Amino acid sequence: MFFLLMSILANAAIFFLFKLFDRFGVQTLPAIVVNYYMAFTIGILFVPDLSHAIDGASAWPLWTTGGLALGVLFILVFNLTGTTARIIGVSVTTIASKMSLALAVLLFVWVDPNERMTLTKGVAILVAMSGVYFSSLKPDGRKLHILSFALPALILLGSTGVDFGIAYFSSLPANDDELKLYSCLSFFMAGLCGTAYLGYGLSRGTVTITWRDVAGGLVLGAVNYGSIIFLVLAYDSGMMQKSALLPVNNLGVVLVSAITAVLIFKEKLTRYNWVGVGLSVLALVLLLI
Repeated sequence: MFFLLMSILANAAIFFLFKLFDRFGVQTLPAIVVNYYMAFTIGILFVPDLSHAIDGASAWPLWTTGGLALGVLFILVFNLTGTTARIIGVSVTTIASKMSLALAVLLFVWVDPNERMTLTKGVAILVAMSGVYFSSLKPDGRKLHILSFALPALILLGSTGVDFGIAYFSSLPANDDELKLYSCLSFFMAGLCGTAYLGYGLSRGTVTITWRDVAGGLVLGAVNYGSIIFLVLAYDSGMMQKSALLPVNNLGVVLVSAITAVLIFKEKLTRYNWVGVGLSVLALVLLLI
C-alpha cells in the first residue's frame, strides 16, 4: 500500500508542477527534456547491479522494446499534459489523463487470463466514469465545447497506452536489476526524442533555454521518476490485480489533484464537480472492498 500511496502523491504533484511552471515562467518543452534525463539518471543510480541489468536488456527481450516504445509516448503525452494544464486547468487535465483507466482495464482483462472483470469491478468502473463526466463540466454546468476536448482526448489515448504499457511490461523483467532498469529505460528514450525536438526548435529560433527551465526540469524529473518506480513496485508487489490497482491509482490522483487545486490554486469546482468527486470516492471504495 505504501508504494501505491507514494505513486498517487507523485503523480498528483506532476500536475501542480506544470501549473507552477506557468507562474514562474518555466517553459514546458525544455523542462520536460531536462526532466527525462534527470529521471533516467536517478533511476540508473537505483539499479542494484547495473551490468547485470544491461546484460539482460542487451538480449532485447520484450520489456526492453516496450520500455523504449513507452519513452516515445512519454514525451508526447507529457508535453500535451503540460500544455493542457496551462490552457484548461489542473482538474480537467488530471481527469482527462485518468479517464484512460476504463480502456486500460478492458485491455488488462482481454490480454491476461488471470485478470477478471467482476460485477463489483464493472460497477466501480462505471461509477468512476460518471465521476469523470461530472468533474469535466464547466463552471456554468454545461459540457466543455468540443474544441476544448481536443487536447484531453489526445491525452486520453496516449495515457491509455502508457498506463497499460507500464503495467504489462513490468511483469516481464526476470529479476530486480532488470525491473529497476526497465523503470527508467523509458526516460532515456523520451529524453532522446525530446532532445531532437528541442534541437529543431533551437535551430529555428523558436525555443530558448533558461536556468528556470533547467531548475524546473530537475525538480520535475525527481518527482516523475518517483511516480513511475512506485507504480511499478506496486504492480510487482501483487497487492491486487492490475485491473484493480490502476483505477485505484488513477482515482486517487484525481481526488488529490482536484481537492488540492481548489485549496492551492483556487480553481472553482461547481456542485457538478463535487458530485464527480463524490462518485470517484465511491468508485474507489468499491475497488478496495
